[in-house]
Amino acid sequence: MCETVSRRHCCEENTAGSLCRSGQTSPAAVMMEEYGKTAAAAVDLQSSSMLHTILPTFILGVFVGFLIDKLKGFLSGNETHTEYRNLSQMTTTGASKITKERNIDSSSMNRMTGVEVSKTLAEQDLELMSKYKTDIKSVGKALRLHPALIAAIISKQSRAGGTLDCKGYGKLDSVCFGLMQIHKDHHELKGTAFSREHIEQGSTCLIHLIKDMKNRKPDWSEEMQLKGALVGYMTGLERVPLAQPDHLDSETRTKDFSNDVIARAQFFQQKGYK
Repeated sequence: MCETVSRRHCCEENTAGSLCRSGQTSPAAVMMEEYGKTAAAAVDLQSSSMLHTILPTFILGVFVGFLIDKLKGFLSGNETHTEYRNLSQMTTTGASKITKERNIDSSSMNRMTGVEVSKTLAEQDLELMSKYKTDIKSVGKALRLHPALIAAIISKQSRAGGTLDCKGYGKLDSVCFGLMQIHKDHHELKGTAFSREHIEQGSTCLIHLIKDMKNRKPDWSEEMQLKGALVGYMTGLERVPLAQPDHLDSETRTKDFSNDVIARAQFFQQKGYK
């Protein structure tokens, strides 16, 4: 088949110029040559025009692709506003004198700083906390909330369950339920006192408080917004002293809730709650 086509193509070329054997070019051949040049020029012009049309579209496509890749990275691994990967760098005064006096008996411990007291208390809760570590990390991953913050609230609120009565309520606060001490009059309780459902409910409450605080105080740093949300977790947002950002904990029972929680969270982060 290829051989037959080749022969026919040669015959057509010879027919187009019957004088080709004598070295002269027929008018038909000249016209064919000029037509070829014109067609080639037209193709070049069209290609140039297409290039100018396609190039901006190509650049836009590259840019959109870049944004899509960034979005995929955000969804799969980049930080959200509740993950707080800078947790270890946050400033905190730790536990207050009230918390220290309630929990530290040894006279040698009275010389501890607030942060040292917070970390000592967190360390005391580490063994009990290990029972819930899997659930804490699972909830943290699902909600994109730093697991160390969840563990720290559990440590602060119930000493990892150590201060709960047999029904799961606080021994000192009979209206607050479970590891994270959720107020039964303000929330429909979910799960048992030590369950993943309960941990998820408490964590979700904190996330909503963080979002509300961001809306109320968009000019605050993320650290201050987190502290405000933590105070709101304890007192309700309406009682957070927004006009006194340096004294946010003044309305909490032990005058240290946000600072104590952050200091304990820094400890739990070092122990694998991340």
